[in-house]
Amino acid sequence: MKSSVRLFRIAEIDIGIHYTWIFIFLLISLSLAQGFFPRQYPGWDTVTYWITGVIAALALFVSVLLHELAHSLVARARGMSVNSITLFIFGGVSNLEEEPEKPKTEFAMAIVGPLTSLVLAAVFWGLLQTISNQDAPLPAMLGYLALVNLILAIFNFLPGFPLDGGRVLRSILWGTMGSLRKATNISATIGRFFGWGLIALGVLQMLFAGDFLGGIWIAFIGWFISNAADASRMELTLREHLSGVQVKDVMRPVETISPDATVEEVVLDIFRMHRGRAVPVCQDSKTVGIITVTDVKELPREKWAKTAVAKIMTQNPLYTVSPDDSLQTAMKLISEHDINQVLVNQQGQCAGLISRADIISHIQLSQELRIESSISRK
Repeated sequence: MKSSVRLFRIAEIDIGIHYTWIFIFLLISLSLAQGFFPRQYPGWDTVTYWITGVIAALALFVSVLLHELAHSLVARARGMSVNSITLFIFGGVSNLEEEPEKPKTEFAMAIVGPLTSLVLAAVFWGLLQTISNQDAPLPAMLGYLALVNLILAIFNFLPGFPLDGGRVLRSILWGTMGSLRKATNISATIGRFFGWGLIALGVLQMLFAGDFLGGIWIAFIGWFISNAADASRMELTLREHLSGVQVKDVMRPVETISPDATVEEVVLDIFRMHRGRAVPVCQDSKTVGIITVTDVKELPREKWAKTAVAKIMTQNPLYTVSPDDSLQTAMKLISEHDINQVLVNQQGQCAGLISRADIISHIQLSQELRIESSISRK
């Protein structure tokens, strides 16, 4: 997830926070310190409310982290790679390098999350029973954590894809129907209706219950779930169009430029003549960099004729694929690093470029040909 900060590692998995986590952490701390704890435990001083609220909010996110860590460890136990876990405004997300290949793998990965939350709820409730003074800050926090983990478990068990319950449902449908596409379409549709239901509930809460902040939050969660369900369906469609296609089937040979050439030569001879936006920089047939329109824009116009390409080209990192790599590999590099194209190298020599636009064009053509062929069979 972009715009995240790495904090530490657990079991060789990077743990980080997205900038939106700060917002939700402050919001939860505020609601606990000025709402939940004062209503449940009147008589504390303001400092105690705030210290208890902040610690409880941190403990909540530790619970979310354990929930996501359970997903990640089960995934790794089944041979899948997990890059990192990121905490953000809606909780947490495990960043997997690939999707499960079998229904039973997805089932195990999905169900272990809410089960972990249930176990945590039981642990916090059990610890609460050992304390005699129930009005002190520690039992107050334990009671809150037991309640919120129970709510998280119940919420995640709901069959709204991409919640854990929705993934459990998809794994069951996948195993029963034998089709990941059909299972995803059904579970994503249920997820969309679930999201719309939360949006409607949030609006009703704002209009009739007078809880404007709570209503907006519920509607926002519903919007997120609905959009995530749509995104999951589109991602599967994208993977289907990219599967079995190699880079060499889509890549285009391009002009190359020497590192000693001037920036003006690149603009006049390649960018303008060939309408390209990036050019591999090669020396003795070996790729030494790439120069893009973005690189050129950072250089004043009057310096183009006197500045060598080597001065402004990107040398590191250079993201490359080989002609025999899958198109999905190229798309993954482009998406992960938020770039517009990757270099295609064959045995250390430049073979061409493949851009985001090339991949999109391939997908659009595939969709059109599929539609035309289905019409012709009628």
